[in-house]
Amino acid sequence: MKSPICLEVVSRLSLRDTRAIALTCRAGWYITRDQLMWRHKLWLRAKVINLGLFGPNFEPNPFAGMLVRDPLLVNNKLLYEILNPDSCTGENHEDLDFGNLLSKMVAPTGSMSLTELFENLFSLFSSGPPQNSPSDPFSKGEGAPTFLLFGMPETKVSKRLALSFIASKDSTFETVGLVKGKPGGVGGGVTVRYGHNLMNLLTVRRARPRLLVDGPNGTAFHPDVAEVIPRVDGLICYMDASCHCENSENSLHKSKMFNGCCALTHAIDVLELEAMMRTIPSDLSPPILVLLAHMDDPHPSSDDSDLDHDDYANLKTRVHHKSQTRFSNQVRHRPTMLYNVLGSLDLPWAICEVEVKTLAGVHCGLNWLLHRTLKLKSG
Repeated sequence: MKSPICLEVVSRLSLRDTRAIALTCRAGWYITRDQLMWRHKLWLRAKVINLGLFGPNFEPNPFAGMLVRDPLLVNNKLLYEILNPDSCTGENHEDLDFGNLLSKMVAPTGSMSLTELFENLFSLFSSGPPQNSPSDPFSKGEGAPTFLLFGMPETKVSKRLALSFIASKDSTFETVGLVKGKPGGVGGGVTVRYGHNLMNLLTVRRARPRLLVDGPNGTAFHPDVAEVIPRVDGLICYMDASCHCENSENSLHKSKMFNGCCALTHAIDVLELEAMMRTIPSDLSPPILVLLAHMDDPHPSSDDSDLDHDDYANLKTRVHHKSQTRFSNQVRHRPTMLYNVLGSLDLPWAICEVEVKTLAGVHCGLNWLLHRTLKLKSG
């Protein structure tokens, strides 16, 4: 029997320490295989909710910093290892997959010497993708995952986040090349180094109103943008999470959403996001990552942000007594505000908060998107 105290303690440990616990004894090994423990760890250490095992009527905790719905990642342990929230660099510390390694080796024959066998093994580590000419900036991203980067009409906050992706050279992102587009710039972008990975970002900035058109099903993106979507491996949408809604005392008591603004007066702009959803061809299902950009994270004034999903269900019965104190410092929109927008999609998606000064939170989102893309590319 697993002790609730042990589960609580292990759920607060780092990934490295949790793996160490698994090596101590049989009981430790069983605890680290408990999916509820990993669900609790995702929440306590990263404010992440994995929606893969929850039904359509599930109401996420409003203090969540990231929501993920991915049919390939219903395993909470695997999701935590992929997001790697304990690392600020997004580096991959996964153990070496020896099964995959051996499958790439040439099958030894009776005539193969021991030296030849070791040379074959060494070549797996020393060989890499063909080196492109350093003088050709358009060849840097050949074979790298490609994503379409688009957003709402830019504000100071969202523009800073977009420029962090496409025009930076720091410890997180480094622009190393260019991607050719169509005449007029549609389909063009930059090649960016993120950790040990390269990715191509095809940018669609300042879309409204030039690249938005009205159709029979509502506003969608221009056909030139629609032609680009089959070429990409996923979509990245960025938007300003700043809340400019009116939080009057009366509206707070009527609110059914605990996002820092009330459900009756919120004014989050999702026109481009909904337009892109209408533009995606029906035979495609690219993953969508939504980044909610904010500055100077305001910490919640109550302890309710530490509550897990089960505890949060009991919280709603006493919300009227604490509404003013809880919302006093909440000045931005939260990922749960977009839950109803993306919840009905059959596409894999994730929504995460990003603090634009430190880029805190961006690693979890990109780690999920890159892992999913690279896994599908490798089969």
